[in-house]
Amino acid sequence: MTVYILLILLLLLYQHTNIQAGNSAVCFLTRRLTSATLGFAQELAQDAIEYDVDVFIMIDDNSFNVSARNISSNVRLIQISNQECIYYGYQNTISLGSKWRQITSWDKALFYFTLFNNNYTFVWLVEDDVFIPSVQAFRSLHQLYSNTSDLIVQRNHINLLGNTSTWVWRLAFRKLIPPWYRSMVNVVGLSQRMLIAIGDYVRWLGEVPYHEFFFHTLAMHLNMTIVTPTELSTLVFRTSYSFQNISKKPNNLWHPVKNRTTHKLWRKILANESLKNNNTIELIDVEMLCHKNQSMRNIARYLINLLRKFERNKSQFSSTIRISLRQRFSNLIEQCQKQHAPKLIILLIMKLADHAYKLPEPPVKKLITKSQHHLRLEAALEQNKKTIFQLLSNSSNVIELRKQTNHLIRELTLEIRLEFQKQQKFQYYTKSSSPSSITN
Repeated sequence: MTVYILLILLLLLYQHTNIQAGNSAVCFLTRRLTSATLGFAQELAQDAIEYDVDVFIMIDDNSFNVSARNISSNVRLIQISNQECIYYGYQNTISLGSKWRQITSWDKALFYFTLFNNNYTFVWLVEDDVFIPSVQAFRSLHQLYSNTSDLIVQRNHINLLGNTSTWVWRLAFRKLIPPWYRSMVNVVGLSQRMLIAIGDYVRWLGEVPYHEFFFHTLAMHLNMTIVTPTELSTLVFRTSYSFQNISKKPNNLWHPVKNRTTHKLWRKILANESLKNNNTIELIDVEMLCHKNQSMRNIARYLINLLRKFERNKSQFSSTIRISLRQRFSNLIEQCQKQHAPKLIILLIMKLADHAYKLPEPPVKKLITKSQHHLRLEAALEQNKKTIFQLLSNSSNVIELRKQTNHLIRELTLEIRLEFQKQQKFQYYTKSSSPSSITN
């Protein structure tokens, strides 16, 4: 088996010796390659030469004949065997228990960028049913956030104590220590630091925890920088979009748009519309908005119109300008609060600030005081990890040690819940016993 894996690695090395890792990469995740995905990848690759992003397409179906396709040298088509992914533990990334999802292009892309081609400082993974309206939309998103973020995702919802009674949280039990975090992950941006952490965790656990909670939870526990741009707010599980939806937010990324032919048509219409529209946005006196002698209704109307224009044209602003706009809108919030502006006005300005530049998620707060048992479990997990890292993958010893890993994570999860309950009871008792809470 080891010889087989070595031969596969040598074959991959031979196929990709001409790939020079640039600063960043974007990889489209596909089952089988479509002309629409390839066409946009080539367009994106041509544009991305200017800002040093390499473009890949990971093809899940290994029976698909890559050599039969006429492709640009700027786009790399990658195929990786299922056996190789299983050997190194890259499996179950998007599996909910069904065998057909055990190995997909998600597993292969994570394997490729964490173990094989791991020189990139930032990597985007994009499912092929995500609609990217233009190369400018991607460029703007990438340049604004990739240099300062470890993880770029749609949202970051928290599951504080590891409650497994809802959604698919049961899949996180025994694999991750709470708090857990999640969102849709049809598009994800990963820094090199994050990719290294993913690779280490997979090596430790022997599989990839479900992606919609794994990336977020790992990043939060390692105090990494996570950002949830407004441009990803239109990545949802299941819905239907019209062109009118897209045209109002042409700098957002959209999921799902299953009809790949629609992708090409909508991009063409959007490109034609952008040539006709007046893209001027006037922001000269925005800081004085609440000082002007006008009604709050007029101010609200102005802000709504400004947000609408900004949504359509924000990719034309440089990253520097968008960050400075965030500060200007923040200053405006302070000014309007001093003028006792209604909550609606404040919320609209806050929304503008987030659409200009979204600040990172706040760090994890210390929720509990760790017990001695908690500390012993943490030490045991750390020793367990070190031991696994010293052994060969999939040896009998490693298999047993990984069972121990799952058991220790389970025990620590239960201990965290118990500690939190004790702390809540203590705080309630302290509060109810305080002089201010005692009535005559």
